Amino acid sequence: MVKETRILLVRHPETEANVTGRWVGRGNAPLTAVGHEQVPRLVGEIVRFEPDAIWSSPLGRTLAVAEEAARTVGLELTIDERLTELDFGDAEGLTYEEAVERGIPFEFKCEDHPVAPGGESRRDILRRTDEVLADAMASSSRIAVVTHGGVFRSALVILLGLPIAGIWAFDIRNAQVAEVRVVDGHGMLVRFLQG
Repeated sequence: MVKETRILLVRHPETEANVTGRWVGRGNAPLTAVGHEQVPRLVGEIVRFEPDAIWSSPLGRTLAVAEEAARTVGLELTIDERLTELDFGDAEGLTYEEAVERGIPFEFKCEDHPVAPGGESRRDILRRTDEVLADAMASSSRIAVVTHGGVFRSALVILLGLPIAGIWAFDIRNAQVAEVRVVDGHGMLVRFLQG
C-alpha cells in the first residue's frame, strides 16, 4: 500500500528583527504592520490546505498564525520546541555588523560548527527538524507546519532528499509557503509561494 503525506511549510510573518536585520533565533520579535497584514493570508493558506494536524514553533511570531489556523479548522495545535529557529548563540539579537564589531565569527559553510559561537550548526537544526517531521508524519497525513526560515530550509532539504549544502539553496522570505507531497519516502515540491 502506498503511503502519501502532504506537508505545508509556512514561515512566520515579517517581524521587526527581520526588517532591522537582527539575528533572532530563540528570542521573541514582534510582528511589523506588514506582518500583521500577512497573518490572515497565511491562516487562509492553511485552511485551504485542509490539514488534519497543525504543528508550530512555540515563539509568538509563529503562534500568531498557528493558533488562529487551529481555531478556524477546529484542530488541537501541537507546539514543539524542535520547530524553533536556529540558535544564533552569541550573535542573538545583533545585526551582522554589530556581531563583526564584537569579534563574533560566523561559520555558514561548515556543517558541524555552530553558525555563531554558542549556537547551533546546520547539522544540529537538520537533525531536530528530521526528528519532528518523522513524529508528525507518523501520526498524520496532511500536516501544516508553522515555523522559521532555518527549519523551513532544513525541512525542504530533508523532504526532497537534497544534500546538506542545499539548506542555503532556498530564499525563504517571511510569509513563504511551500507544499511538499511525500509518497513512500520520496518528496516532491508541489507549490512554492513567495511571501
